[in-house]
Amino acid sequence: MADSPSFDIAALTQRMRDLQGNLAGLGGLKDSEMTGHARGGLVTAKVDSDGMLTSLRVDPSVLDPDDPQSLEDSVVTAVAAAQTALREMRAQQVDAFTEGMLSLADGLRTENQQRRDSPLTDPLLARATTPPPAPEGGPAAR
Repeated sequence: MADSPSFDIAALTQRMRDLQGNLAGLGGLKDSEMTGHARGGLVTAKVDSDGMLTSLRVDPSVLDPDDPQSLEDSVVTAVAAAQTALREMRAQQVDAFTEGMLSLADGLRTENQQRRDSPLTDPLLARATTPPPAPEGGPAAR
């Protein structure tokens, strides 16, 4: 049984400490702001952690009274880029938060299965869980 992999409880404990730190880092997401650009940076939009527009900067060179649709499209593109950047940052933080948890859970399942499928190797535990031998002559001998 020594050759079989075993679940490392110390690794799980350390991973849980790491996750607590990562969870605290996810709380910092509330203070974040992401920026998106359009038309080569001439239109810039910023969104907060909820994806709400907090700032919009438009370079005067993109203002064309004969083509308002172009400005509208540029604003929508910049806002969408900022919101996409926010989603990507959230996904990266969630991935960092959950990194390794599936492998730890799989290790725990494997360890539990091995314990159910294997005889006890500790002689004291084996004696404590093994019923005493039947008296000689069996139950009829009493």
